[in-house]
Amino acid sequence: MFRTGEGRSAEIKILAISDRVEPFIYGPGIKSLAPDVEAVVSCGDLPFEYLEYVVTMLNVPLLYVLGNHDPEPGSSAQKKGKAQRPPEGCIPLDGRTQSLNGVTFAGFSGSMLYSGGPHQYTEREMRLKSWRLSARIALGRALGRSAPDVFVTHSPPFGLGDREDPCHTGFRSFVELINRHRPKLWLHGHVHLYGAEPVRELQRGGTRIVNVFGHRLVEI
Repeated sequence: MFRTGEGRSAEIKILAISDRVEPFIYGPGIKSLAPDVEAVVSCGDLPFEYLEYVVTMLNVPLLYVLGNHDPEPGSSAQKKGKAQRPPEGCIPLDGRTQSLNGVTFAGFSGSMLYSGGPHQYTEREMRLKSWRLSARIALGRALGRSAPDVFVTHSPPFGLGDREDPCHTGFRSFVELINRHRPKLWLHGHVHLYGAEPVRELQRGGTRIVNVFGHRLVEI
């Protein structure tokens, strides 16, 4: 349990997913894995039908951002030239805030620009996106709304779980958001975790940073 930006106590159980389709989630076992989950968060690079399956089976809100390998909804990236529709029953979070159970979420899609594909941004482009959202957050605070408790992104913040190659470099503007808004939790994917002791969690000040590659159950 933690204190939200409005000074209230709030608690929510989250199933966070990203980057890898897992058979025990994409099957009836999902209900035993997460029987009391109250929200699902997708950090990107997952098939839209996978998200639709999860939200249907668990019947809880699913918030999502898009990864650098995800198609643009409305594009013709789907098989046989059919337009890709957004995942049904799921809530897009890119550049927006959303409150659930007294907890406020904010999010950004995409990775660092490396090949010119969809959902890739330069540092300058992501900084502009973050400034716009910060301005809306500040306006909301003036109107009595809480600042985000949880940020959801595909890429990690720079120097906090990222890699040195151009594709997997994190955004410096995300570090600025942590410094400015001091969220309790930052969830991201994009960096695949392999090996005996992968680093899933880091800390910056009071912000817990979690790489949810595959899946992660989080209670805040």
